[in-house]
Amino acid sequence: KFSSKNDKIKVALANMLVDRDSIQRACRKDQSPNLSYQRQKGLYHILNAANKEEADVLLLPELSIPVSWLPFMAAHSRRKQIALIFGLEHWVLDERAYNILVEMLPYNTDENYKSSMLVFRVKNYYAPKEIELLHTLRLRAGAPKPKKQRYHLIRWKNVSFATYNCFELANIEHRALFKSKLDILFACVWNRDVNYYQHITESAARDLHCYVAQSNTSHYGGSCVLQPSRSSISNKIYVKGGENHCILTTTLDIKALREAQYRSFRDNNDIIKHNPPGFDYDALLERAKK
Repeated sequence: KFSSKNDKIKVALANMLVDRDSIQRACRKDQSPNLSYQRQKGLYHILNAANKEEADVLLLPELSIPVSWLPFMAAHSRRKQIALIFGLEHWVLDERAYNILVEMLPYNTDENYKSSMLVFRVKNYYAPKEIELLHTLRLRAGAPKPKKQRYHLIRWKNVSFATYNCFELANIEHRALFKSKLDILFACVWNRDVNYYQHITESAARDLHCYVAQSNTSHYGGSCVLQPSRSSISNKIYVKGGENHCILTTTLDIKALREAQYRSFRDNNDIIKHNPPGFDYDALLERAKK
């Protein structure tokens, strides 16, 4: 929990290519991870663009960052005081490939030193195609056993959010774990079934009644930021794809979301839809605590 208050938060979505060849190279013993200058250049462009736009959070796709670049990402988050949410390439240990979601959350200490908290979580559900790829490379998926599956509810700068890693979103019970407790749901994905995930994210925005931000590899598209409003204006960002590395930003009004949720009825100026049945007002009050 970090005490700095944000009524609004600026989110940057990374539009970047995460190619299948790089994913495979990270898993193979006979090849090296793709650490090419071209790949570094693309990442630097995205990070610098997010800094220029003064984004609070930068969301990148699943499997988008090589393991060896983890220290650089942590240092960047600390120095620039920007939250980074991304998927690491598979971390292979003892013939198991671990798909890890990373949250880097910057803050200032009481002595005004810049710091950043790093949070790691192993993917709970590997997609069938992902398991097939790993088996082809003679590896096993490093998914935790059901009793050890975990998700994180994070409160940072007075914003409550949770992160999901691609196929985890397909579990309706796991999506509902934080009903009424979230301002934002972040999702890092690498998936070609864009229509399927569009339906999931739209459902999550309405049912969980929160903002939803998703970053997918650019050659599939489907990166988006949604809000729980009527369909015609629910898409704050929706990206169909593209070849160049870039970001798109939007500002999410956390205070306005909570204000609408607190009231039993909407007025004519509200764009936020009515609360869903079973909405927990006590959870809202807990979210809004300073």
